[in-house]
Amino acid sequence: MDDIALAVPAYDPGRGVVAPAEGGNITIEVRGGTVEIFGDPAGLRDLARWCLALSDGNAPPGAHIHLDPGTVPLTLESASLMLARDPQTATSAPSTDASGG
Repeated sequence: MDDIALAVPAYDPGRGVVAPAEGGNITIEVRGGTVEIFGDPAGLRDLARWCLALSDGNAPPGAHIHLDPGTVPLTLESASLMLARDPQTATSAPSTDASGG
């Protein structure tokens, strides 16, 4: 089985959170208190890139993005979506030491 790899630019305080888009489609629906996310493969990868960009160790707590209907990757029929890094979580870059120490 082949691995799927995604990459995003490192967090830059001057630009904020940036994630390249393939141009896929995502629809967010809220039904009976449940959030449902539907997407084509490219849209799901676009959403994953936003999450990956927010997970960058240099992104500050509270960093966020607002996606409105019609904004890639959300369809016009979608509910709005905000993704955010928890403001209560400390920022720390992941360790690059593979030795475990």
